[in-house]
Amino acid sequence: MSDSLWTSRELAAFLRYQESTVRRLVSQHPERLPPRVAGLGRPRWDAETVRRWAAMPAASGVRRGRPRVVAGF
Repeated sequence: MSDSLWTSRELAAFLRYQESTVRRLVSQHPERLPPRVAGLGRPRWDAETVRRWAAMPAASGVRRGRPRVVAGF
């Protein structure tokens, strides 16, 4: 992996995703990926930004659906 800009393949290897998953997320759910470098023809990510993004704690989302039944009641 290069230390300057990462491709979809390099980002996928770092995040342990399939490359096709990263490509799909770029077009359908870009908020689930680290911020991209703007102004380039293809999606590229700054390595340091990706590392900082991965180190941040995950946001706790709203839990949807039926609550689980707690055993013992």
